[in-house]
Amino acid sequence: MSEPSPKRRYYAVDALRGLSILLMVAYHFGYNLVMFDIAPAGLIDNPLLNFLQPFFASVFIAISGASSTFSHSNLRRGVKILLCAVLVTLATWAFNPAAFVRFGILHFLGCAAVLYEIFRPLLLRMTRCGWLWLIPFFAAYFLLDRSFPIEHLWALGIRSPSFSSTDYFPIFPWIFMYFFGVWLGGVISRGQMPGRFYRLRAPFFERCGKHTLLIYIAHQPVLIGLSYAILFFMGRLSL
Repeated sequence: MSEPSPKRRYYAVDALRGLSILLMVAYHFGYNLVMFDIAPAGLIDNPLLNFLQPFFASVFIAISGASSTFSHSNLRRGVKILLCAVLVTLATWAFNPAAFVRFGILHFLGCAAVLYEIFRPLLLRMTRCGWLWLIPFFAAYFLLDRSFPIEHLWALGIRSPSFSSTDYFPIFPWIFMYFFGVWLGGVISRGQMPGRFYRLRAPFFERCGKHTLLIYIAHQPVLIGLSYAILFFMGRLSL
């Protein structure tokens, strides 16, 4: 099988990625409001969001996997994302050493881009049965949804009772969703999606989708500043 051509722009992919990152920003804003005791815990800890949060995270990761099939250099892209992930870890540690990001979405996406580059010949051969990646994803998702008496394997999804990370997307199970997205990218590039998919335009979400890394890096400082501004106007913070 020949590799998907990176020359054509699939606007629906940009739009879906943009929508996903904005939903992530909205969720993090809600998390901040709860953390600063501005809103009740039920704002983010409720049955609806407990279901939607992993669903939208799955969509974002699958779209990222699809996008990797259109990238010129996933190795360079992966290293760039990992460097940004290190900055996020250092910044969150400086802000709160007791609760910082050890292995968040950027750490995962950087590793996933590098792993895609390693396994690309195998992944690109899966033209018919790539949807089978969903089976190990769901199996690992539920099997790893607990703690283990093992230390230092949290990057692989095996976390000890003492492990904590304010944003956590380990290699397993999420790499299977990413590889599902790689297969989906091949489906898209071969023109096998419904015609409406290729005609879909949503300029605002497309623009956001083209700058997801920048949005992710910048959104928390902006949201934290906004949270402090809300506290100030509520009379609970003085200059």
